[in-house]
Amino acid sequence: MKNTRPVWRFVKNWLFGFVFVPFLFFSQRVFSTDFSDVYDFYKKGNYDTLVKVSRVALRREEVDYKILLLYTASEKDPEEIDKTLRSIYEKKESHPGIFYNSVFLFLERCLVLGDELSGIYWGKIFTEKGSSSVRYAEGLYTYACILYEAGNFSEAKQILVKLKEFGTIQKLVKKIRILELSIEKKWNHKLEDTQSTNWKIQRQIDRNSSRDCWKH
Repeated sequence: MKNTRPVWRFVKNWLFGFVFVPFLFFSQRVFSTDFSDVYDFYKKGNYDTLVKVSRVALRREEVDYKILLLYTASEKDPEEIDKTLRSIYEKKESHPGIFYNSVFLFLERCLVLGDELSGIYWGKIFTEKGSSSVRYAEGLYTYACILYEAGNFSEAKQILVKLKEFGTIQKLVKKIRILELSIEKKWNHKLEDTQSTNWKIQRQIDRNSSRDCWKH
């Protein structure tokens, strides 16, 4: 039998060079991704590539919040955004305002998609800790809209009160007033429904009481 070991050794070396080395090169490029690379993808509209490299970059111990902002704006899957934000949020006690800019973008996504569960979760965090965000007022308004859509009218009113106290809301004045009127309308309708239900229950109780009296 011919000695095939040298041939096999050559094949293994060739495969190593053809597959493994380029993989290492590619990995180094991915792991060395910085904001300028990601921003370049964003400007060119290469959002799929942006998302792929950002996911890797955001797993680092030190997070580049500018990359997170572009990732949040570009990621198609809201569940992935939610998971990424939670992972980063839980790493530290506090985060800079730019982190909460990303949270604001996600709140807008939650409102559009009707994701009330995630919207309320992040809305509470944004309200309590996101005041350093340049989008804080808009974030509070968005959170109030999410609460309104969820039927949490009293909580929505409380957020609007906080929003008014915050100031710098000139461009939101009309939107806030429209939302307030919508809440009042829904609230009154809900109150009327409750009163009507209570009246029906009381009427049924009175009827039953009258029947019991005749039995005696």
